[in-house]
Amino acid sequence: MDRYDLQNSLYQNAAMGITALRQIIPAVKDHNMKNILIKQYNGYKKQTEITAEQMKAENTVPSFPPLSSRLMTKAMVTMQVKRDNSNKNVARMLIKGTNTGIMDLTETLNRTKCDSPEAILSAKNYLRREQKYIDSLKPYL
Repeated sequence: MDRYDLQNSLYQNAAMGITALRQIIPAVKDHNMKNILIKQYNGYKKQTEITAEQMKAENTVPSFPPLSSRLMTKAMVTMQVKRDNSNKNVARMLIKGTNTGIMDLTETLNRTKCDSPEAILSAKNYLRREQKYIDSLKPYL
């Protein structure tokens, strides 16, 4: 694994967060929770933009998460939110998804032989933000 793999993993992780939050945010009724989710969505959006720019500067292009993964995420999120759009259920769902992303990116970071301190720092900063997102959702459990 190299810099491209790390940056692409970071891009895909944030892109999946965008996919999930696009489905969830409209279903959330609680104003405070909605603001937390919008902040998280904007963080993912900014991360995809920054990562895409870094990759472009290196003459590479990020790849989107597989269509099957995006469609499955959309379907599962939509189904779960229609079944129960309570703050507790939404928080539980997002915490699980965010933890999955943290584990995936951490595995990539640990396997990467990346020569770019900037790319490694970017991934580590992203992981710290993800943990803060989880912490902001815990009171809703």
